Amino acid sequence: MAGYITEDVVERVKNDTDILDLINEYVNLKRAGKDYVGLCPFHREKTPSFTVVPAKNFYHCFGCGASGNAIGFIMRHENLEYPDAIKFLARRAGIAIAEKGTADSLSSRLYGAVEYAHNFYIRNLKNSTAYEYVISRGVSDAIIDELQLGFAPPGWDNLYNAFIKDKLVPAEFEKAGLLVKKENQQGYYDKFRSRLMFPIKNISGRVIGFGGRTLSDEEGPKYLNSPETQIYHKGSVLYGLNWSKNYIRDIGKAIITEGYFDFISLYQAGIKNIAAVSGTGFTANQASLLARFCGEVILLYDADSAGLKATFRAIDVLYNAGLEPYIVRLPEGHDPDTFIRQNGVDELLKMIESAMSYLEFIKQSLPDKFANLPISRQEKVINSLIETAAGIDDELRHELFVRKAIEVFKLPAAIAAKFKTSIRHSRIPDTSGVTGRKKFEMTFLSFLFSNPLYIKESLKLIKSDNFIELTHGEIYKKLGLIDCAKFSVGDFLELFSDDAIRRKITEIIILETGGAPADVRFSELLISFQKFQVSDRLASIRAELADAEQEGEEQELEKLTREYRDLQNVANRKVV
Repeated sequence: MAGYITEDVVERVKNDTDILDLINEYVNLKRAGKDYVGLCPFHREKTPSFTVVPAKNFYHCFGCGASGNAIGFIMRHENLEYPDAIKFLARRAGIAIAEKGTADSLSSRLYGAVEYAHNFYIRNLKNSTAYEYVISRGVSDAIIDELQLGFAPPGWDNLYNAFIKDKLVPAEFEKAGLLVKKENQQGYYDKFRSRLMFPIKNISGRVIGFGGRTLSDEEGPKYLNSPETQIYHKGSVLYGLNWSKNYIRDIGKAIITEGYFDFISLYQAGIKNIAAVSGTGFTANQASLLARFCGEVILLYDADSAGLKATFRAIDVLYNAGLEPYIVRLPEGHDPDTFIRQNGVDELLKMIESAMSYLEFIKQSLPDKFANLPISRQEKVINSLIETAAGIDDELRHELFVRKAIEVFKLPAAIAAKFKTSIRHSRIPDTSGVTGRKKFEMTFLSFLFSNPLYIKESLKLIKSDNFIELTHGEIYKKLGLIDCAKFSVGDFLELFSDDAIRRKITEIIILETGGAPADVRFSELLISFQKFQVSDRLASIRAELADAEQEGEEQELEKLTREYRDLQNVANRKVV
């Protein structure tokens, strides 16, 4: 059994889940030889160090050490425990699971609570003032349905009463940010009331939170977002990316707006490579998320001073994530939604196509030519450029940015010396310093990973304590626990909880094991291993001979001497 899910179902899920197709839904992967690489979804990076090896059904990040199979990927990415990850992948593959009543994890229960509320809000939209409001904003029924907009009706306990009727647990809805506990008395009240509800989804399409817009300026803040929960982190999600990620990947560019209606207006108009920040400024985590799908980002913010400040703040974040930022400056008084409704999609597309680079944007934002500015203002501009350049780790991009900055602002060439940066070094593990016996042990294990049908025979001839590297011995010993006929590197990685060992396994896997036929190579490796074993024993005997001689043990000396000579005679024989 795997939790409460039978092993045959687990095997079906594994067999029906292509790890490359799965991870490609979350990471923009590019072929690198027989493998695929992309930006790691588990830590911020600018140079790809996340590798997927489809032939061996595993992934590994050479930056943070994350590794495993498809199930492990979903567990980590979706914050799920093992049974819930199996259920997630089963739904994706269309495999039915007969559940046996084991309690779900907290994350799974929070997802369930949010999904329940989502359906409740959808049911309440039609024939409501919120529906009339949305239609008045020019949103079609098709888009309302596609984006699954909803309505939290007026009143303090509509959602609360609904799930009490369905015998659900209020405390879990509170943890999901849907209810608020009453102060100094028992009971709860609905967090969202009289609001148009925008479901916020993660990139796999699961609802994790909500944004609620009031229909009246007299009913609290204009927008109210779900609080942080175990499944919802405001600074790590972009509204609409679950719908637009494939468009962004195909085009190679993402358009970022500030509001829900900005997203909806552009999406409805056919501009699909779009996402929106919701309830936060643009964050490093959001930039890293985008970097998995594209290399360029167009900032389409409001034309007011707040939008301008947000644009400047987002620039450095984007550069630090390895993205190339462009800016569209709308006419004063406009946001993307109002502009497209008044001027049409064609006019907005023209502005998007002529988006300015960061340097041109700064230049046009200055009150006068750079050379005519006061020295103090020039200094601020240059220091800002230097700070931005410092966040560009790629050596070529850094050099091009500096040259372009000097060209755009007509700076003296000597200014180039002021631009400093640290260049990121490769995350790929360097095994060039591993030599001799340890390198051989890695090669031997790498061969077995690539040719698992030789594992059983190897275990008969070589023991785990024959490895001088303890980690290698531990890895080899675990090979005895697996079914060689169904060996999968991804599954094998799941046997280890220690990230250091998992990283070591990945380093071993990527080693080249030679181009000779497998049976020939196996024989050669066994012969070499036997030589190391003989060498180890000869060294041990020499130490024992010294002790026996010192103690005057003649019989022991004679016995050890014979063994020493016999081992020398067989040192070059082949293993049979």
